Amino acid sequence: MKRKQGLILAILGASFWGLSGVSSQFLFKQPFSPIWLVGMRLFVAGLLMLLFAASQPQLKAQTFKIWQSSSSRKQLLLFSFLGFLPAQLAFFLTIGYSNVATAAALQFLNPLFTIIYCTLKKQCLPNRIEMITIGLSLGGTLLLVTNGNFGSLSLAPLALFCGIVSAIGAVFYSLLPQKLLNDYDATIVVGWGMFLGSLPLLPVVFLIALPAFSVPIIINIVFVVLVGTLLASLAYIKSLAFLPAATTQMLGSFEPLTATLACMLVLQDKLGGFEILGMVLIVSVVFIQFGFSKLQA
Repeated sequence: MKRKQGLILAILGASFWGLSGVSSQFLFKQPFSPIWLVGMRLFVAGLLMLLFAASQPQLKAQTFKIWQSSSSRKQLLLFSFLGFLPAQLAFFLTIGYSNVATAAALQFLNPLFTIIYCTLKKQCLPNRIEMITIGLSLGGTLLLVTNGNFGSLSLAPLALFCGIVSAIGAVFYSLLPQKLLNDYDATIVVGWGMFLGSLPLLPVVFLIALPAFSVPIIINIVFVVLVGTLLASLAYIKSLAFLPAATTQMLGSFEPLTATLACMLVLQDKLGGFEILGMVLIVSVVFIQFGFSKLQA
């Protein structure tokens, strides 16, 4: 039951991220700075989450208790500045230099980096089911963003660099908070991670000149902050309490799937045959995981 709950949370988190990427691509065309958007969304969402935690009797004591332990402080700072900040900032910079589908595809290299990390440091190679589903997810994502024409994914050097950084940041984003989640509620861990991660970007947030605001712009900004940041991060981090990091990262394939579907509906982009095949491969992953969870029950 807990595994199924983790699967649902991981899928929701990835899907929310995919949708927020489409909104962000719209905002970058206005044009808003990716650095401004990341700093603002992390600061506002983190502050809201911490205020919510402090207002709850069962969480109030934990909100600042996390700073009393030197081990917790170290883990929280590493999670914020090696995981949250680079994963978020590099991902949105990649969108700015290319597009949301490409950014999602590059960030989805993180399961491969996790496998390398586990092999070299922890000797924890994925099991057969994880290897199959990771292969399906990667293959489906590649088909989804190239439509079978593998030479069509031409990237600017900065887009490629930022995409790889976002993938590495996503590895730390998945691995670093696991010990904290054993002792503290996910709301507190994510809230502090967002708030601290926003601090280096606040000078840009408060000093940069902004384009004129309109109703569509405001709606997209609110969506990016509340759904694409607060709810997405909380769902994803919460899933780590029920699933291994490699599994949650593999289910991140729903991010490019959701982003592509949203672009198709909003921008009326047409899907090719290989893109549809990629979607089928990605969706098949969740059925395999649900079936595996039944066998383990």
